[in-house]
Amino acid sequence: MIFGAFQPNERFHNQEFHRATMSETENIYVVTGGTHGIGAACVRRLAEQENAAVVFTGRDQDAAREIVSSIANAHFIACDVRDEAQCRTVVNTAMMLGNGKIAGLVNNAGMTGRGAFETATLSDWDEIMTVNARSSFVFTSAALPGLRAARGSVVMMSSVAGLMGEEGLAIYSASKAALIALTLSLALEISDVRFNAVCPGQIATRMMAGTLAIPGRRALLESRIPVGRLGTPEDVAEAVAWLLSPASSFVNGIVMPIDGGESAGLKTLTLPEISTSV
Repeated sequence: MIFGAFQPNERFHNQEFHRATMSETENIYVVTGGTHGIGAACVRRLAEQENAAVVFTGRDQDAAREIVSSIANAHFIACDVRDEAQCRTVVNTAMMLGNGKIAGLVNNAGMTGRGAFETATLSDWDEIMTVNARSSFVFTSAALPGLRAARGSVVMMSSVAGLMGEEGLAIYSASKAALIALTLSLALEISDVRFNAVCPGQIATRMMAGTLAIPGRRALLESRIPVGRLGTPEDVAEAVAWLLSPASSFVNGIVMPIDGGESAGLKTLTLPEISTSV
C-alpha cells in the first residue's frame, strides 16, 4: 500500500500525478520505521528541507496517515522489512520519484527483545538480526545506485547498546554493533556516498513508556546522564538531518552517540554524606 501526497482526495499512489508534482523536487529521502518515535521525527525534520520529499515505511498505517495528512511532501509505503522484495519496492518507488536519485537513506527500522541470553532462541536471534541488521543491508544495497547518482548519504540507526553492550539485550546489542561495523566498512569502501551511524541513548519514546512508568525510574536514568535529562526523538532527528545535509559533506565514517554524555564514562552519583565522628 502506498499513500501520501499523490492524490488530493484518495491520497493513494497515482503515477501520473506524482511525476508532475515531483519534477521540482531535488532531494528524495528514505526513512525506514518512520511511523513512530525517532523515525517519525526524522520524517518530519527531513520534510522541512528545501526541495525535499520523504518516502517512509512502517507498520502502523493509522499513524502513517496522520503524518501524510499534515506533511504534503511525505509519502508512506507499507513495508515488512523482513521481506526483501517489499524493501526493494520502496527503494524503486523512491528512485522513480527522484528521477533515479536518492539524496539520503535512514536505516531506522528496528526492534528490541529484552531477555536473558540463556533463554534466547535461534528464532529470537534471526528475528532481531533480520529486522535490525539484514534490512539495513537490503535497503542500502538496493538504494546504492540512487545514492551514487545523487552523491548522497546514509545514516544507520545504531544504539549506545551497540557501543557498550547492555545486560539483557545481548542480541539487540549485537545487531546494533553490526550496523556500526557496516557503517565503517562502507565508508572506506564506497567513495561517492557518505556513511555514518548515530547511537541514541535514553530517548523518551513509546518503547520506553513501560520503563518510565516504574516509580523513580525516570529520575534514576536522568541521574546517569550528564546533561540531566532524557533525550527526545527530535534530538536524534536533528543530528540525522545534519549528517544528510551538505553541511556535513566532509563527515564520513563517524559513529555519533546521542546520549547526553552518558557513554562518555562513569558518572559519580551524589551520595549522602557519611559522618565519621566518634
